[in-house]
Amino acid sequence: MIAVVKSHFPIDLGVLAAVNQLIPPKSTILELGSGEGTNLLAQQYSVYSVEDDIDWVGYCAESTYIHCPLVEIDYKGSTTSWYDADILAKSLPEDYQLILVDGPSGKSGRSGLLANISLFRYDVPIILDDTIRSDEANIARELAFLLNRPLYTFWNFSIISPVILTNLQISKIQHAALDVLSKEEDKYLLSYFSRCDRTTDFGLSYYHNVIAEEQRLQTELISLKLSKNRLDAIEKSYSLMVGKFFTAPFRLFSLLFKRRG
Repeated sequence: MIAVVKSHFPIDLGVLAAVNQLIPPKSTILELGSGEGTNLLAQQYSVYSVEDDIDWVGYCAESTYIHCPLVEIDYKGSTTSWYDADILAKSLPEDYQLILVDGPSGKSGRSGLLANISLFRYDVPIILDDTIRSDEANIARELAFLLNRPLYTFWNFSIISPVILTNLQISKIQHAALDVLSKEEDKYLLSYFSRCDRTTDFGLSYYHNVIAEEQRLQTELISLKLSKNRLDAIEKSYSLMVGKFFTAPFRLFSLLFKRRG
């Protein structure tokens, strides 16, 4: 069980639920921007952390750090700061199963990812944290468009997946995300949303029921497959016995003729 640090800065339980639904334990994660959340990820996964702040490099002993200072780049006629692409090109691992975008920090901006997407694998899911902010939300939409991939948006993060997610995956992620939302402070939520209605459970009970129903259907499907396999085995065995019964005289005559010959 992963312990979750209560803070707006580390990745939260919703993001962790997304990671758990998208890749199996012991997979490799490439994260852009490290922090407290790196310790959480490293408990279940192999993590490569791209970090521009030298003070954070090595913060998590279990992660492999790539120190990559920020440089100014031009994107769509504007100047922004992003990781040095030359360093990334030489240092990124060849094999990883998920990309988690949680950096550079909000003040630096993350649009440099769009200008350098060719540095990364296209066949893995991408989680973009902090898409509660308009700049990050716009980056997520444009990246999904550039990659021609489905975009799944939750209240404070987004997923770009190379495959369509199942109802069960989406429901588990949304349930975890809404659980985090229900515990957030009103002041924090009202800095992004026009109102904060605490009279509802944010849909938690609905998604709990969806998860229970999806799991019930999966159990039934597994049971049906097992029953079919047993029936197939019985039918095959019965057909073999019937075949042996009807062909026994012919096999006996064949054996007698061989002996006479």
